Amino acid sequence: MTVNSTSTAEDQALLTLLQQDARQSTAQLARRLGVARSTVQGRIERLERAGIIRGYTVRLSPEALSRQVEAHVMIAIEPAQQVGVERRLKAIAGLTALYTVSGNFDLIAMVGASTTETLDQALDEIRACPGVRGTQTAVLLSRRHPR
Repeated sequence: MTVNSTSTAEDQALLTLLQQDARQSTAQLARRLGVARSTVQGRIERLERAGIIRGYTVRLSPEALSRQVEAHVMIAIEPAQQVGVERRLKAIAGLTALYTVSGNFDLIAMVGASTTETLDQALDEIRACPGVRGTQTAVLLSRRHPR
């Protein structure tokens, strides 16, 4: 993964280690990179400030994912309503990601829930948002290549 022209090989190595396991301590990262812990901490802080590292996440095991129902919802929005719709969608429980897209739909929302009933409630909330013109939902059946 190439971050940008100002990143160094050391930044790339650090980012690779964080992508593999973001829970590693700065001491562990420093040992693996062969640098001081303070160097790693400084690099991480700089990469966060620069917006290269935007956050940290949890990757769930296939077993944990199998206990969750997920769907992607393609959303068409009324003209000039995107900002308000996005704000309302971000408040919906279960929304895990929101993407702008090209084509017949304006957004794709990723939604997760513990049951189909809970997923259905989240989908009802999405459809009820003022400014949403229409939706098309696909419930995910299996994960073929998780990352």
